Amino acid sequence: MSEATGCHTPPATAEIAPDDLLAEILLRLPPHPSFLSRASLVCKRWRRLIRDPGFLRRLRAFHRTPPVLGFFNNSPGLPRFFPTEGIPGRIAAEASSLRRDGDDGMWWFVDCRHGRALLRSRDWAELLGWDPMTGERRCITVPNQMQAGASDRNAAVFCTASGVDEDCHSSPFHVVVVFTSRGRVFACGYSSRIGAWGVLMSTTASSPCELYDEPPALVGEALYWLVNGSRILEFQFGSQVLTLIKWPMGMNAIRKWSIRLVRLEDDVLGLAFVKDFNLHLWAREVTDDGASKWIQRRAIELDKLLPLPTAMDGNWCRLMPVWICGFAEDQNVVLTRTIAGVFLVSLQTLQFKKVSCSLLMKTVYPYASFYVPKGGGDADDGANCGIERL
Repeated sequence: MSEATGCHTPPATAEIAPDDLLAEILLRLPPHPSFLSRASLVCKRWRRLIRDPGFLRRLRAFHRTPPVLGFFNNSPGLPRFFPTEGIPGRIAAEASSLRRDGDDGMWWFVDCRHGRALLRSRDWAELLGWDPMTGERRCITVPNQMQAGASDRNAAVFCTASGVDEDCHSSPFHVVVVFTSRGRVFACGYSSRIGAWGVLMSTTASSPCELYDEPPALVGEALYWLVNGSRILEFQFGSQVLTLIKWPMGMNAIRKWSIRLVRLEDDVLGLAFVKDFNLHLWAREVTDDGASKWIQRRAIELDKLLPLPTAMDGNWCRLMPVWICGFAEDQNVVLTRTIAGVFLVSLQTLQFKKVSCSLLMKTVYPYASFYVPKGGGDADDGANCGIERL
């Protein structure tokens, strides 16, 4: 007798297939969580297999890199989520509920990585670690010594899980806050495992230091932020070393909203910037004598790739500008903003997709994740079998 719960009855061949064979079939569905979410509604057997922790580990091992589900953006009201496909659903609903107790009631995005998002209060007195897939939230109080006299600030979140046997959604995470004050640059890390901040590190800045608002790049055991004066702030969180390094020579004229620090495929620090409608990728490589050197890797002609609108300038027809507004380092995907909207571009395949028509997005925060079951048990097995929109 079929185990169907009022939903679609599985094909007979799927009904009689052993669990391990059916799991192999489900494993080969596209990695976007919506596919497994729909499959879990077919019947209780499929739901049991899909929710099994062993199956979820195999899913991460099989697909390796989680898909980009969309991106977050700080809007004048509440933070908003823009999906890369389909309609806004579970994650967008979670984002719309991000209200903070206080005068302004606002949280602002500062980073998004490894399935977690990091938000701040307006005054940086509190941080919020948030898992959009599970809904888990942790409010983190920023110590007074990191607030008094601080000017520019930025922060990062990252997972401590290693390998496919660990899941970032259930593993501890780290937060690093950097800020400037009285001619020095500071950094301090927080561990969710122990619920405490570490030692406050600092280094001298030879000239006034201004941290850019854009999220940092994570390369190995180091985080990198853009700083004015053609500098990059490097924080080796394993060895607790904080230093300032230089950009490539000749890049001073690049406007700061057209440049991003990125992690390239071979786990090296990179710079991505747009100039003359070309997306340039530079890498900081170590030479044979142990010194570091910036080398140009690629130049992608965006004007031949994207449907860029044109405008008349006197008797000339010119292309409208392009900006970088986000980068998904694990997926090697860049988000570009044009007057026609926001485009997601794969640097590996050069395939692109328009993901938003909005023009007012200076910085976006890409979000990637595998399927994570919502709640527990069979609470979602309602008679109407509504699809759990992600």
